[in-house]
Amino acid sequence: MKFKVDRMQREVLSALLDKYENSKTYRGENQVQQTFSISPDVVMEEYASDFADVEQIHLFEEEMEDLERKQMIRLERHGTVIRKILLNPEMIPVCYEILERKDKNAQIREQIVFYESCRDTSPVLNRFCAEQIRLLEAGRKPEYSLAEASELLPLCLFILNNKQELLERELSIVRFGDSKLFEKKFRARVCRLLQRYGDCEELLDGIDDKREREQIILGEHGIVSNPSYLYVKGEATLFFRGLPPVELSQDIPVAYSSESLKRLERIDIHNVRVMTIENLTSFNRMKEDGWFYLFLSGYHNTAKQRLLVRIAEQNRKIRWYHFGDFDPDGFLIIEHLKKKTGIHFQPIHMGLDELKSYQKYGRSMEENDRRKAKKMLEKGMYQEEMRFMLEENCKIEQEIVSWMLENRKICE
Repeated sequence: MKFKVDRMQREVLSALLDKYENSKTYRGENQVQQTFSISPDVVMEEYASDFADVEQIHLFEEEMEDLERKQMIRLERHGTVIRKILLNPEMIPVCYEILERKDKNAQIREQIVFYESCRDTSPVLNRFCAEQIRLLEAGRKPEYSLAEASELLPLCLFILNNKQELLERELSIVRFGDSKLFEKKFRARVCRLLQRYGDCEELLDGIDDKREREQIILGEHGIVSNPSYLYVKGEATLFFRGLPPVELSQDIPVAYSSESLKRLERIDIHNVRVMTIENLTSFNRMKEDGWFYLFLSGYHNTAKQRLLVRIAEQNRKIRWYHFGDFDPDGFLIIEHLKKKTGIHFQPIHMGLDELKSYQKYGRSMEENDRRKAKKMLEKGMYQEEMRFMLEENCKIEQEIVSWMLENRKICE
């Protein structure tokens, strides 16, 4: 027996099947016969309202009576008002057929088979799939429906296996034929899965902004919003595979894409001091003699950290400094660089004297800043600077420092 049902009838039958599937009878644990019922307002909220549309109420009652005539349900009334809608247990198989719905156990089995098939594709997905299987076997809902997971997991695997720099919109077109769908529908889900089941704790330490966290996670797998560049200036010679040596100078800053840097075999830095700079504005401003400057265009992901390590190995006599914002995050970047590269970075233009000198250009600390500063104090890191920022409720962006340094140089 199969016939068409309209939207309201479909919602009623679906709600009744949900009741059935959540019962002891369905699980085979019940000792007595159960009934499965809902009140009309479960699917038609305004049914009991004094202000309901009379025509809509009448249409609803006709549709319920139609289901009753077909023996799908039984109605309990108080006068002419429907008080309860009861499922006919004998018609449960027909309900599944009409709704083209698989029963809960069949759905669980299908999902477990799917997650089992994805477990060996990568360590990250193995952990995710194992957790979903555990939830399903415990009778709990997995994080995503089967339809959602069937789209999400192949996308995650593609990202995990990616070996080249790929723009987000390119990824979206490759996977979905739509340049904006990844950002609209999948970006947050992918990053949440990779963060929770990947090895991202150290990578994201101290990063609270959601957008920045997503950029870092995707950047670790070569997925970027825009092409990333290495900006450099100072006296140095670059050796690219298959090309003549390139001579750099302080007066002509240049930028190289991440892809072009794959051909960089060696960089000989002729200065003894190297400064990495957090913001592009300050990179453009800084012009002190005897320095080689690097702007890494965003967060220092693994690829950029490897480049710094290679530069350090090829130029062992140079000393390394970092110039960033005078806030807790600026100092955390230094610690992150030191930890990830093994290079002994020292802060520069970020001392207590600068903070006092430029305090009038500062901004108030946010709660997140205060929390990070207190945590650094507890760890014994940058004690004077953190204490001053907390006591004076002040943080400073590096752009004012680099501007003042340049103007002081001009005045001298």
